[in-house]
Amino acid sequence: MRLAQLGVTRMLYRNAQAGSLESGDVMVRVSPCEEDEVSIHIESKVSPRFSNAIRNTVRQTAQELGVRNARFEIIDHGALDFVLRARVTTALKRAMEAPTNA
Repeated sequence: MRLAQLGVTRMLYRNAQAGSLESGDVMVRVSPCEEDEVSIHIESKVSPRFSNAIRNTVRQTAQELGVRNARFEIIDHGALDFVLRARVTTALKRAMEAPTNA
């Protein structure tokens, strides 16, 4: 069962990123957001054609992980859906890590 189905909301503690700017990849940057929303900014050469699909994948992945307040910056260089999903998941998990006092 997914966290969202259980009504669990996860907090983001810090900014995080995953991915690269290489061809066939995507850079995902995520930061905590004060509002109870997921905002997504997309930079992509294929944005007019695939921005809705990219947006849906990001929202669905965030929802599956129980994240309801995040700001995403997506810089796409032709990544396939499974790559985007993996990068979003990694960035969110990094952002959910509690800061350590070193």
